[in-house]
Amino acid sequence: MQFRRADANDIAALSVLVNRAYRPAPEHAGWTHENGLVSGQRINPAQLASLLAQPNGQVLLGCQQGQIVACVHIENGGDYGYVGMLAVDPGCQTGGLGKMMLAHAEQQLQAQYNVGRSRMTVLTSRPELRAFYLRRGYVPTGERQPFPLEAGVGQLLQDGLELEVLEKHLAD
Repeated sequence: MQFRRADANDIAALSVLVNRAYRPAPEHAGWTHENGLVSGQRINPAQLASLLAQPNGQVLLGCQQGQIVACVHIENGGDYGYVGMLAVDPGCQTGGLGKMMLAHAEQQLQAQYNVGRSRMTVLTSRPELRAFYLRRGYVPTGERQPFPLEAGVGQLLQDGLELEVLEKHLAD
């Protein structure tokens, strides 16, 4: 897999990838989707353009044969780096691309932002996804946040959905 930073030319393909990974049609669902928990788009082109314009973060892409097959958003949080929007095309899941994308994100947090910790949020109703991150060295912080309805990332299909904050100390 080749890695590169996303730019404005990637917005359309990136929007399709993220929405297909998080909220796919049933026949295209991989193991990481949120169907049954949240409906609607996970992200739209305007939201992506805003992410790409932020000076303290970036969206990293994983490409195979010139096609975007994975992405992750990283951001400098000052004392820590934030990892979010990790997405792998459902047709490519279970091949290790998510692990590679996450490792690349952590490496970039250290190299570009000089942070020693990585943080992320995971839906509490997704134990298999939480377990994926725990196997990669993330640990629960004990912090929880309400689902960010105001961020325009979908509509809840279940009441009381929360996000759990996970953290990892990055190797020197």
